[in-house]
Amino acid sequence: MTERCAIIWFRNDLRLHDHEVLTLLANSVDVLAPVYCLDPARFEIQPSGFPLTGPLRARFLIECLEDLRAGLEARGSGLHVVVGQPEQVLPALAQKLGAREIFAEREVLGEPLRVERRLAAALDPLGISLHGYRISTLTHPNDLPFPVANLPESFAQFQEAVTAGGEPRAALPPLQRLPGYPAGLSNPTLDTLVQVLGLSAGSEAGQPSGFEGGATVAVAKLEEFVQGRRASLESLRGSGSEAAAQADRFAPWLACGALSPRRIYQYVKYSGLTVWAGELANAVITGLQRRDFCRFLAMKRGERDEQSSRPPAWDDEGLRERFELWRQGETGEPFVDAHLRELAMTGHLSSFGRRLVASYLCHDLGLDWRWGAAWFASQLLDDDPSVNLANWMEATGRWRAFEEPGRLDPAEQAARRDPDGDYCRRWLDGNAPVIQRFG
Repeated sequence: MTERCAIIWFRNDLRLHDHEVLTLLANSVDVLAPVYCLDPARFEIQPSGFPLTGPLRARFLIECLEDLRAGLEARGSGLHVVVGQPEQVLPALAQKLGAREIFAEREVLGEPLRVERRLAAALDPLGISLHGYRISTLTHPNDLPFPVANLPESFAQFQEAVTAGGEPRAALPPLQRLPGYPAGLSNPTLDTLVQVLGLSAGSEAGQPSGFEGGATVAVAKLEEFVQGRRASLESLRGSGSEAAAQADRFAPWLACGALSPRRIYQYVKYSGLTVWAGELANAVITGLQRRDFCRFLAMKRGERDEQSSRPPAWDDEGLRERFELWRQGETGEPFVDAHLRELAMTGHLSSFGRRLVASYLCHDLGLDWRWGAAWFASQLLDDDPSVNLANWMEATGRWRAFEEPGRLDPAEQAARRDPDGDYCRRWLDGNAPVIQRFG
């Protein structure tokens, strides 16, 4: 009897726990080829002058892939990482292996979605099927209380509806064994591939962000966060903006799929955290629901907005100079500059910090939001095109999904959030600005 061979194309689902399709394939195919495509286009320098994927993001991705490979090998499989465009390398690989099916996570907008379409078009004449799935949200798309086309335009309405709809699906357990790995399929080391692409696998200069790629680290961070092994009860409780800032610390692993949102929910909801640190627990869950909303909103309306999101060409050197000062954190507005330098040095920025620097770019400097969105996408470890688009649409006033203020006054925000200048000193080489106190 002919063995059934399939390919699973890993994209932003770099984990083995709570992986619905991997669980399905573990029990339905004889030979499984896990594949990841390193597309050189993702690391090219853009006309804006910086790479599409910056060095900190690239390093985080490499760490995630190394961890995924180790997990697959421990379960009797492997990870075939190949350099090239998916629409070119995957059809050829499927023919070589005799695979008639490719399984892949579906994206919602942008170039990843266009890649899917080109791949499907390349596979169709070969009689090879491309099966798409979605495992990146807390609420499964099939469990929404309304069709995506009827998604509320307000996050508050969405949150109320999904919360009333009951608990999300339980997280699936990690897999213990996987189908056999194809004989003769090469496993080039990631170090070799990194050199081919001209990337750096080492740490870049800058202050440590506390983020290391990979599902193993992500799950350990989650357990530590919930159980408070290295944190006092007081620091875990948090309140207000502090709670929200701690809650978004899982975002880099969520963005690349190294951590399941349902696993986070399960840990937080049933660990007792909601009892003794209720505000923090609620902030985590709200963060997951907000991320869901951005993704579903992109499915509903994001593509038509995204079609015009490519940064325009530089036709004014004055505008370019202002953007470069913003990007490098040299605008002369200390609170804004401190946040931009934190982003460049760590690949992370709080949700407030993102709103602040986006507001300054659009409302104070009068620059095109698409340049700022491209910089975020290059630098943020947790870049998610749907979240990035929603946040920038909100900052420009095009969407009013989160009912947040449009323009933020930097001096007023600094006086309220950093009255002693500690944050600015940390990121501005120890130079603290004089803060005018309001009210």
